[in-house]
Amino acid sequence: MNVLLIDQLRPGFLMARDLVDANGRILLAKGVALTQDYIDTLREKGYSRLYIKQEDQPDVDTEEDISVIVRARAIETLRETFDSIERELASLRAQSHEELLKAINSQNIRALINQKALLEKVSRIASELIDDVLTRRTLAGLTSLKSRDGALYDHALDVCAVAIMIGSAVNLPTARMRQLAGGCLLHDIGMLFIPRDDDEPRRIRRHTTLGYELLKATDESGILAPYVAYEHHEHQDGSGLPRGLQGSNQIQRPRGQVAPMLTLIGEIAAVANHYDNLLSGTPQQRPLPPDQAIEDISSRAGSFFNKEVVAAMRRVTPVYPRGTQVLLRGKPYDRFSGLVSRVNPEQLDRPWIVLARDAAGNRVPPDEIDSREHPKISLRTIGF
Repeated sequence: MNVLLIDQLRPGFLMARDLVDANGRILLAKGVALTQDYIDTLREKGYSRLYIKQEDQPDVDTEEDISVIVRARAIETLRETFDSIERELASLRAQSHEELLKAINSQNIRALINQKALLEKVSRIASELIDDVLTRRTLAGLTSLKSRDGALYDHALDVCAVAIMIGSAVNLPTARMRQLAGGCLLHDIGMLFIPRDDDEPRRIRRHTTLGYELLKATDESGILAPYVAYEHHEHQDGSGLPRGLQGSNQIQRPRGQVAPMLTLIGEIAAVANHYDNLLSGTPQQRPLPPDQAIEDISSRAGSFFNKEVVAAMRRVTPVYPRGTQVLLRGKPYDRFSGLVSRVNPEQLDRPWIVLARDAAGNRVPPDEIDSREHPKISLRTIGF
């Protein structure tokens, strides 16, 4: 399987994964051959890349963190929630930050959310996501493909899935897990009110603050943890936004702390958010393959991210997800390439690999090897 940019696609290429749109419908199923019309339509919808199966590679299935049915229901819930709130406050998009805060705290927006029970619906779908994601021992390690129209929803779901698995790894209590999942689903809701031409620091400050104020004003029971929206761009060393709070780099909260400190669920959301941004790419950065994304996050542990949360993430996130193409270095398979066929839950950086080509680029019999049995071999993701 390769991840190819939209401009690299050619008619006849085969889909390696189902492509699901922002409404939860399958646009193109796994195994479908691309046509030029399909490619042009996907480009118009804003897709930047696809997972493609190459005929000269072994057939290895990929995995999903969220089942198709649950993802479809979650997207429907998020769309209703975001659309309802955006319609209510659409006229205020160009207003000042203070005017937006006043409107968010008005009775109108509270009445709208209570009337349609929007937050209760989000809470219910958050519980469904927890049950669905935790049927797996580890994350799949591959992000969903995001279109222009559905990027906000798919990003929220992918961040939620990663956060749930991290929460499980740190033994987060059930009530806090539900708060984490619900908060992650709405962590970017403040983006509804941010002009596209705002510079990046201003966008971060405004959408985190507005999201926090919106959830705080309407979520009287605290089921969605407004601090997830508030803190997912904060850093352990105090260099983050919007408040420049510091963290403890611990799972257990230190006793006797007087100064404001980052919440654990906010710290988990920060790691999950950054991981999905790295895999999916942003306007400022190209997508990274999973091994480089994990390396990036690990390099920021202690300064940007809670180092114990990062350690927990590494216990549930495969460095080389199933279906990814890797290059081997070291004897006896130096410069061979292959596809990851199975992830080893006990050692997530040493998967099983089905060999595809030798050092000269010639096809070889699809022999499966366990990289744990070859400790001198190093691996690198290729094809992204």
